[in-house]
Amino acid sequence: MDADALIAIVERALYAAPNEWLFLRELRVGIGIRRASLQRLDAFALNTYPHTGMRRVCYEVKISRADFLSELKHPLKRRIGLRYANEFYFVMPADLVEPAEIPPECGLVEAGTATPDEWRVIQPRQAGFFHYDADAGTYCVITVPAPWRDTPAPTWQFAAAMMRHQKRELEDRPPVLAPQQKLEF
Repeated sequence: MDADALIAIVERALYAAPNEWLFLRELRVGIGIRRASLQRLDAFALNTYPHTGMRRVCYEVKISRADFLSELKHPLKRRIGLRYANEFYFVMPADLVEPAEIPPECGLVEAGTATPDEWRVIQPRQAGFFHYDADAGTYCVITVPAPWRDTPAPTWQFAAAMMRHQKRELEDRPPVLAPQQKLEF
């Protein structure tokens, strides 16, 4: 599976309530001009309800073990995600890493495709939330829960990055309007 497919599974499983969550893929943080850093978060979820503390979750996808090991050697790559998110998760196919290899400030979400029989083998690994979509044959399992971190409020630069992202998404893929019907009286 590629990174887009894994993020799609996570979005469907964990963020099915679109009114409650704002889910952003490939969120570019920074302006990318001159020396300003330009970093992309694979996915970022923001709960839009104040009573939830405006929970923020960052996802970094790794589809190979070598990619994950490289990430461990360069922990500063996670700095932006850890700065803005209350929880930080790696998203990977099942059995790519051992849960003990996950850094203590991070969590692990395993996602992929599975038949019902394969799902029965995967399910016991879960440590928290798990979701299996029998129709699509996909699963999402929180194998290592991410620790909660109180983080400072996002900066205006980060808020602007989220708005730019949403504007671009709406321009590229405008919402499909429902067909209208004439009502007879």
